[in-house]
Amino acid sequence: MAGAVAGGGALLSASLQVLFDRMASRDVLTFLRGQKLSATLLRNLQLKLLEVQAVLNDAEAKQITNSAVKDWVDELKDAVYDAEDLVDDITTEPLRRTMEYDSQTQVRNIIFGEGIESRAEEITDTLEYLAQKKDVLGLKRGVGEKLSQRWPTTSLVDESGLCGRDGDKEEIVKFLLSHNASGNKISVIALVGMGGIGKTTLAQVVYNDRKVVECFDLKAWVCVSDEFDLVRITKTIVKAIDSGTSENSSDENDLNLLQLKLKERLSRKKFCLVLDDVWNENYNNWDRLQTPFTVGLPGSKIIITTRSDKVASVMRSVRIHHLGQSLFAKHAFENGDSSLHPELQEIGKEIVKKCKGLPLAAKTLGGALYSELRVEEWENVLNSETWDLPNDEILPALRLSYYFLPSHLKQCFAYCSIFPKDYEFEKENLILLWMAEGFLDQSASKKTMEKVGDGYFYDLVSRSFFQKSSSHKSYFVMHDLINDLAQLVSGKFCVQLKDGKMNEIPEKFRHLSYFISEYDLFERFETLTNVNGLRTFLPLNLGYLPRLRHLDIRHSKVKEMPSQLGQLKSLQKLTNYRVGKESGTRVGELRELSHIGGILRIKELQNVVDGRDPSEANLVGKQYLDDLRLEWNDDDGVEQNGADIVLNNLQPHSNLKRITIQGYGGLRFPDWLGGPAMLMINMVSLRLWRCKNEVETVGAEFYGTDSSSTKPSFVSLKALSFCDMPKWKEWLCLGGQGGGFPRLKELYIQHCPKLTGDLPDHLPLLTKLEIEECKQLVAPLPRVPAIRELSTRMSRGVFSRSPASDFMRLESLITSDISQWTELPPVLQKLWIENANTLDNTCLKDLTIRNCSFPEPCVEFVYPLH
Repeated sequence: MAGAVAGGGALLSASLQVLFDRMASRDVLTFLRGQKLSATLLRNLQLKLLEVQAVLNDAEAKQITNSAVKDWVDELKDAVYDAEDLVDDITTEPLRRTMEYDSQTQVRNIIFGEGIESRAEEITDTLEYLAQKKDVLGLKRGVGEKLSQRWPTTSLVDESGLCGRDGDKEEIVKFLLSHNASGNKISVIALVGMGGIGKTTLAQVVYNDRKVVECFDLKAWVCVSDEFDLVRITKTIVKAIDSGTSENSSDENDLNLLQLKLKERLSRKKFCLVLDDVWNENYNNWDRLQTPFTVGLPGSKIIITTRSDKVASVMRSVRIHHLGQSLFAKHAFENGDSSLHPELQEIGKEIVKKCKGLPLAAKTLGGALYSELRVEEWENVLNSETWDLPNDEILPALRLSYYFLPSHLKQCFAYCSIFPKDYEFEKENLILLWMAEGFLDQSASKKTMEKVGDGYFYDLVSRSFFQKSSSHKSYFVMHDLINDLAQLVSGKFCVQLKDGKMNEIPEKFRHLSYFISEYDLFERFETLTNVNGLRTFLPLNLGYLPRLRHLDIRHSKVKEMPSQLGQLKSLQKLTNYRVGKESGTRVGELRELSHIGGILRIKELQNVVDGRDPSEANLVGKQYLDDLRLEWNDDDGVEQNGADIVLNNLQPHSNLKRITIQGYGGLRFPDWLGGPAMLMINMVSLRLWRCKNEVETVGAEFYGTDSSSTKPSFVSLKALSFCDMPKWKEWLCLGGQGGGFPRLKELYIQHCPKLTGDLPDHLPLLTKLEIEECKQLVAPLPRVPAIRELSTRMSRGVFSRSPASDFMRLESLITSDISQWTELPPVLQKLWIENANTLDNTCLKDLTIRNCSFPEPCVEFVYPLH
């Protein structure tokens, strides 16, 4: 491939399509009719947007080298943001009118309608100006300039460039020389990694290895690139095979004739084929290409290099090899020897750390410093924030990965420029951010928004834009150069605030991340009060920001919520909310935040002074919440007047999946928690923690009004936890199949020293049960046929009335007493016991025995353990 066309119009095309759909929605049209505004108002705006959209492909490509075009694209983005804000105001206005109806409403409605008309005309004028400017800039419809020149790869290689890859080479050569373990005649190995990681170089070295050359009858190298042209690829393979024979390869372009010729050449031959730089994700294309390969002898191999795990999967790779290493020393020092310059060597080590495994980065940095012996120059490179390298050799390799992304992934990736380098993020949190921005297209799918976002996320993972954190397995990070790329494509609209330098923030930014320090002052953020277009702010200290959609303050030391939080009607994620003391922020401030979703943690509920205030929060109307955490301060001396009323008035929507009640000091649990009405029908997790003050009985209100009912109350519940409840004495268990918990899989009862009542009789699906430090609990274990993990530490009154043979699936047991058993469950792998009399089992892998006395020696018992 000689070059790559910038496709998709990147961020703007996807944003415009969403905007067009919203402008044509029933809510918008209804508003226009109600205000007696002409439908042509938005129609003219849409026409101008379509006019500039037509040249987006060309503009996206030219902006890389033409600063005037880059300015034009930024102006257009700003106009699109303004149009989105306009539509936001139109769609949320009916809610505002409902909540704020009074005698002045009609006057305000007229003023608002006139304001909408004026803003729409202003945006249209801006687009008219941009439409004229596009002609001056020479932007064309439906075309895109070529990106920086990329010549086709060849099989020739300078092996000295493989520094540090001996292990990779040895592993792949070994695979090529092996028999096909997959059972197929042909095996495919994929070399996967981001642009510039060294995939092609490794493939070249392996392809030319002497043992590989001697092992195969035929070899061929094809540079595939983004256009998976079956005719061209097949013709190239045929020519490569014929190049060493007297046969002449024709310039035939008929795929059928070419495949017949290739099939003839490969028949009963053992071949090795390299397909370099593959982007194809269509299985049908691969299936058609590989048809002639099946006539080759067993042991034939195909090597592909790609940036995408999905490509590797589509091409049925039996092995996927991910790459990473550095070439810095080779290119920075003569003969690759850094020992003569120890001071530079130490700086070089720090530079290599910044490269984080990307050979192209190390090679370019090393080349920039070759023969440069001045320490200050090396330190300049080390401390450079952007690594301003000669001819910008790194980013073009990565830009290709970005330009070939589908448009819906482009905007999701560009948004990630809000994250600082080395920032570790959670998948679920990022998906909620995308959801708040309207990036997730659910229109053509029956999937939930979360499922759509999950697919987007792993598409970016498979293309090496995100990678697993090395320190936290549930988190992800972006390579520093990938982060640079995100900032490049997002432009001035996503900002990371560093060192509190508010004066360096662009005028029309829309997304701001800021990680608070111990000495932050509110005054530092006063300039934000005039920024009406801000949509994302991390974390706090804000004025009136009506466009804000995401507010994450989980890791801050915020002691007071902003007084105008209730006016953030566009907010779609609010991680934490702290109820203020006395005249501080009320929980009722949440009333109009009807779009918030994901996790919401409400803290300091003991500060609620009016029992009606929680009702005003309207949690029951917040249908997008998945996880609700309600917390009281349970420290000694802290009063919780009216906690029962507060909790009862915080009834959530029935869509809620997880709820935690912590520090609650009321006498009883609310009616909405369980019961025949099944208000919480979708709840899968319930945690009752540190309810220290008053709760002595968990009974009728927990299940509903009729504790004798045999109808399950928690039909979806999978995890139930009671922890740190010092006054809890009795659990009035519901009878019937499943004891009210027909789908419960995990049950935790911990640190409940006064509990004396019964446990649920039968939990058919329970796989994990932990009863710890419940010293007065005297009760038989439930019937738990599916149990895999069981712990009854420091709860000696809990006993099993069933023989060990009833625990056929038990794998882990931690207990204080198994005196009722004369043998252990048959598949037990881990055991911790105290005060036992006899044992007879040979399948243990992990055994701890304390304070035990055995009537006979244990030599035979211990012997099988390894």
